[in-house]
Amino acid sequence: MTAETSVVVARGTTAPLLRALRPYQWPKNLIVFAALIFSTGEAWHPSDAGSWWPLLWRSCVVFGLWCMASSAVYLFNDVRDRENDRLHPRKSLRPVAAGDVSPGTAVAVAVGLLVVAMPIAFALGPIAGGVLAGYVVVMSGYSMGLKSVPVLDVLILCAGVVARAVAGAGAIDVTISPWLYICSSLGAFFFASSKRWAEFRQLGGAAAEHRPALAHYDARLLGWMVMASAAGTLISYAIYTVESAHVPGNGAMALTAPFVAFALLRFLRLIRGPRQGDAPDRILFTDGPILASMAGFVAVALAVLIVR
Repeated sequence: MTAETSVVVARGTTAPLLRALRPYQWPKNLIVFAALIFSTGEAWHPSDAGSWWPLLWRSCVVFGLWCMASSAVYLFNDVRDRENDRLHPRKSLRPVAAGDVSPGTAVAVAVGLLVVAMPIAFALGPIAGGVLAGYVVVMSGYSMGLKSVPVLDVLILCAGVVARAVAGAGAIDVTISPWLYICSSLGAFFFASSKRWAEFRQLGGAAAEHRPALAHYDARLLGWMVMASAAGTLISYAIYTVESAHVPGNGAMALTAPFVAFALLRFLRLIRGPRQGDAPDRILFTDGPILASMAGFVAVALAVLIVR
């Protein structure tokens, strides 16, 4: 292959490779900022920027590292599942399954991302590094077969969300309320159950052929899991904003609860109706009203933290 041809191939691979990294999934990693936003102390007082700027910088670094590590996991998963993905109506469009990115390229990029991310994570602290390494190991096991184990498949996805919160706290060395872990766990369980529910309804009788764990679920059970976890998420968050000693603002953070309620209820409406054929993660990060609700949540939370 000539140098000119290599350049053409590289240019043609760039966009599919970027899609293979699944940047639309990166907002999930924003939970690493929870420790900074909901921690105790005066770190967010505008008159003392020197106290919160280093923490904000470290949280931003952790966010970037989790984006890199999660993309590496997605690439590895896509290589492992490429044959099955080609039989799936939506996953067949993934760059590796579609042949737009070669398995060798995907693996090389995944390894490169981890080689860069891991040393930096451990430089931030043993907790930040250890949690990120544990996430990569567990999710690799998930891709290699654990996702076929019913219930455990959902719990692993939940653990990944909680791990982000723990890593964010470890990077800036703060203690956050156990209620945050409860909220993040229930929220993750809601989202993971929604994904399974959407797959089951979309694929019907062929669901188990694409994901063996779905052979052990039925529509009624998955629907119950989604509704129960949605209610648990909203209730636990409302309690957290009022009762937890780790949340500043003397209960004013409860003003953010309506934004959480709106996002949850709209998401439920969309997956049951007009967008039931879409992947739940795409709904979450592409729906305008949900994104607006997230922006409102952030604005109100920051206002409470700054003016308290």
